[in-house]
Amino acid sequence: MRAEKISKRRVLGAAALAAGMFAAASAAARPQAQEQLIDRVIAVVEDRALLQSELEMEYRRFLFQSQVRSLPREEEERMRSEFLEGLVADLLMAVHAEQKGIEIPDAQIDDEVERALDESRRAAGGDEAFARELQRAGLTEMQLRGQWREKIRTRRLIEGLMYREIRRDVEVSEGELRAYFRERQDELPQRPATVSVAHILILPGTPDSAKDSAYGRILEIEREIAAGMDFAAAAGKYSEDPSAKFGGSLGFVRLEDLGSPPFEAAARRLLVGEVSPPVLSRFGWHLIRLESVSGDEVNLRHILIRAQSGEPEMEEAARRAERVRQEILAGADFGAMAQQYSDDEKTKHNGGVIEGEIVLESLEGVADFFIEAIRDMGPGEITPVIREQGGFRIVKVLDRAPERPYTFVEARESLEEMIWQEKLQRKFQEYIAELKTIYHVDIKTADGG
Repeated sequence: MRAEKISKRRVLGAAALAAGMFAAASAAARPQAQEQLIDRVIAVVEDRALLQSELEMEYRRFLFQSQVRSLPREEEERMRSEFLEGLVADLLMAVHAEQKGIEIPDAQIDDEVERALDESRRAAGGDEAFARELQRAGLTEMQLRGQWREKIRTRRLIEGLMYREIRRDVEVSEGELRAYFRERQDELPQRPATVSVAHILILPGTPDSAKDSAYGRILEIEREIAAGMDFAAAAGKYSEDPSAKFGGSLGFVRLEDLGSPPFEAAARRLLVGEVSPPVLSRFGWHLIRLESVSGDEVNLRHILIRAQSGEPEMEEAARRAERVRQEILAGADFGAMAQQYSDDEKTKHNGGVIEGEIVLESLEGVADFFIEAIRDMGPGEITPVIREQGGFRIVKVLDRAPERPYTFVEARESLEEMIWQEKLQRKFQEYIAELKTIYHVDIKTADGG
């Protein structure tokens, strides 16, 4: 499915849209040292008014998402003008969608509002932190729900109209694709250098005393939750996982992507709102709460009490990793050794192969020492044992591909998206111009005239 891009403003998913709106509303509601915003009508479409505060919120949301505090005056004026144009277009589309009889079920909007609220609670750090943000913004949760319901309803009306009258008629032919590639081949970016790798992960064992200690703590937390303590608050107070600052929320995930069979199995047995009994994974003891389900994804919170390995276990794991490496150097098959010894459940059964090619210049989320270990290695070479915070890793480079131009086949999908977006943009602009001849539009001047 193509991502819609009807203007320079992104069309966000409900949760991301609402999270951005909440941040913008919070910023707009806080006292400004030398800034007082008096709300007024800045545009009218039929019988609907567009307020200065809505433009302000759109601009502040842009700053929040761009992670910048301010723009130069000329750039700010240009962006505000674009946002005003976009908001007027939104109103035109929403009015026309209603005239065309497009309806959005209340249940669908309610579901998206709930997802948006949950995302905002997670981003804020739990229910209590979310309540404090609301208070600082001068909003009640009911007021926030009302704002989001209207925004989400408008967005869904626009999307319905986009599909019915604009999007579905935009097509890209094979001839257009090939001509675009021929004419702009020299302007396209180079395909970056990549490397394909397999790995074996060796983790230290955990002494029974550490498991027992962690189990005792998770039982105490379980009793507090059973006695009425909020799960998100308990996660924020006790969990030893980075998700603790988000009330233990993992957001919407596919369980099979978590790489922990015990955790996955326990989560699959839960109904919405239920909390699991203590679950032991290689990280320690967990409590899991199922918040909601959407398609093949689930929204989870968890609390983790780690069962820590000691230095003796780390030393034993280091010796084990070195023995595995020496066997491979002596001729043992890397894939067979990965299947036998690797502790990475996601890759061990396919010979330790990490799916996809790794772009060396953008190894996001990979430690520098890992990048350096494989940067200059050739196909078939094996790294020394790499020590990491939680264990040890052996990496084999399977293949390398140097930087080079993209072939037509490789560039095809991106080219189709680029051409499709350009054609959609032109058709959208023509459509809005036509709507302006049908409906009354009055954009006020800066002084309100």
